[in-house]
Amino acid sequence: MKSQIADTEIIVRTADTTPSWGASAVKNLAATVLLSLATLSFANAQVPDCAPGKLSDYEKMGAQGCLIGDKKFSNFQYHQGAAGLPSDAISLTPGTTPDTDDPGLLFEAKWASASEDSFVSYNVEAQPNGKPITGASLQMQFGAITGTGKAKILADMCSADGSTDSCGSQKLELKVVLSAKGRKTPEASGQFKEPQKAIRVVTPIDVAPGSGGSADLDGFMSVFR
Repeated sequence: MKSQIADTEIIVRTADTTPSWGASAVKNLAATVLLSLATLSFANAQVPDCAPGKLSDYEKMGAQGCLIGDKKFSNFQYHQGAAGLPSDAISLTPGTTPDTDDPGLLFEAKWASASEDSFVSYNVEAQPNGKPITGASLQMQFGAITGTGKAKILADMCSADGSTDSCGSQKLELKVVLSAKGRKTPEASGQFKEPQKAIRVVTPIDVAPGSGGSADLDGFMSVFR
């Protein structure tokens, strides 16, 4: 992640050398997706592979979900907060990270000042012959902040058989923040104390200008390992 910082401005862009979804990586992911949106069948009993599309498309899949490698992503739900974007304005690109095959989702949209109290939630489940989920990472991909503006993404993860209020030591909290003042944390990662078979992910999105500033967010990525 490459940052250009001035007294009142921080600009974040993805560099070609970043080991994550860059322009070329997204093209490679799209090229390897086995199904297009036109061939997704939400009524089919067989779980399809995940394909690039809109968050609204993923919501329609319900509990059936779709596969990225050995993990199933399902039960997508979206809450559109004050001045938030509709789910059909948010694009999702599924894929795996280079060299690791860790599955993840790239969320892209034009979040701008102000977009508060929006969040997306979904389940991630290891398949019978797949590896358990040991941890995750969260990365802000594109953003521009001036003055008092701030962009914040959270990822609260809990065992799917619990809740974010009761999962105790198995709750994993990741946070990335961009602001013109204070610490910049565009990437965060963590591990569960014990490997998980299935987790529930809740990701609030908060983009606010403050008093006299501006904030824009174009994308963030969640990866599971």
